[in-house]
Amino acid sequence: MKTLLFKYGEVLYRAGLSLAVFFVAVFTGGETKKLVPFVVALLLLLCVGLFTQKNVKLLTLPFLQLTLLLIFCYDSFSVFIDYIWLAPIVVVALGFYLWRTKPRFVRGPSLWPLIAVSVATLLGGVGMIPAADYFRPASIIFMMGLGPGLVLSYLIMKNEYRDVAVREGFARDLLWWGLTGAAITMAFIAPKFLAVRVLLFEDTVQWSNNISTMLMIAMPAALMQKKRHVGHYLLAAVMFGAVVMVGSRGGVVFIGIELIACCFFAWRQETNRILRFCNCFYFVMALAVAGYLSWFMLSNAEALALVRPGEARILLLRRGFEDFLKNPLFGSGFGYRGNVDLYNGTQGTIGWYHLFVAQVVGGLGVCGVLAWGYQLYVRFCLAWRARRDRECGFAFCYLGLFLMSMVNPGEFCPVPYAFLAVCFFALLECHLEDKGDALRHDFYTPWRGFFKRKQQKADSA
Repeated sequence: MKTLLFKYGEVLYRAGLSLAVFFVAVFTGGETKKLVPFVVALLLLLCVGLFTQKNVKLLTLPFLQLTLLLIFCYDSFSVFIDYIWLAPIVVVALGFYLWRTKPRFVRGPSLWPLIAVSVATLLGGVGMIPAADYFRPASIIFMMGLGPGLVLSYLIMKNEYRDVAVREGFARDLLWWGLTGAAITMAFIAPKFLAVRVLLFEDTVQWSNNISTMLMIAMPAALMQKKRHVGHYLLAAVMFGAVVMVGSRGGVVFIGIELIACCFFAWRQETNRILRFCNCFYFVMALAVAGYLSWFMLSNAEALALVRPGEARILLLRRGFEDFLKNPLFGSGFGYRGNVDLYNGTQGTIGWYHLFVAQVVGGLGVCGVLAWGYQLYVRFCLAWRARRDRECGFAFCYLGLFLMSMVNPGEFCPVPYAFLAVCFFALLECHLEDKGDALRHDFYTPWRGFFKRKQQKADSA
């Protein structure tokens, strides 16, 4: 009885929090000054949770919903700087949580790639930019967040995800997060859609790229729930439709790719005939939508062209390779301010290249290319090892983030995106360790089993 009450209590907690965030976003109209009190309240709720909870199971969703509210607060540095007094409270709460839980730091395959990327991040710009730019507060925050901060996050979360219940709770939290984002999107976009009665294939709101990224991260979670049914496929469709409606060009194109990949993943997991039929239907739908969007782009090049004439992104890509030639070893770094003529970010941010390739090549040089190549390879190996398991869905969550990072800052935002990427693979490591998979010896060669089977066949012949 107690277990049943706790189970439904968690459902009510997640549903209540998600509904509250939805109503706050809609009834404030996404205006920063109206949202700030609710953002502060949610942050204080997180701090209370850090003082009272023994693990992050009930803390993940408030954190995710907090980041969802923050996407509306564009160019709001001057507003939030008045709440800097909250920083010591957050630090004390986090410190108390770590002191009370006494995490056992466990090394895993992702640790060394993260350290390599951290070193490349800290060395970025050395020998090219002046010390004043390197030590700017904004660049220091991003370097520490994307460097040592992610290493520390990995060590902490690797300890947290040893508990299977926490891992399963994380998947449910991602689903509720995605549904809240989809509901908010529909509430803002539906009136515009009803007014013109056509899909608006353009950035209809300022936060279109961020909400698309979040929905692409959350969508695979609908197809990896422990007790999956037809409704989960419908929820994935809702998130897919929300991305298409919000009009982010990168989201519209890349979510089709992600959905097709998720259909292949779900097909391997399904044993129920009805759910396999649903999966086939979604696969056909994904292909149909992809075909329609391809036709729309060809016939309306100006409306949905990924690269428009004179767009800053293509110029930033070119600038990234030019900056690489100026400092091939370490690139231009996060303190680089030479891109302000092409893109001038808001106060408190850095000079993004806005594309993953340009950010790694131009911003981090050869050191960054090698470090990121190493990290992506290890992440692929972990995903490959878990390819037959339901938990492999977390790798598809990362795929959504990675695809959107091709045309947006994405994974170079420490919170929530880079942090979530670390969480996904820390979780996969814990899952593989529970299975008894030999990560230390041969996980770097995911194809080893293929050659081993071929050798066994040859020996038996």
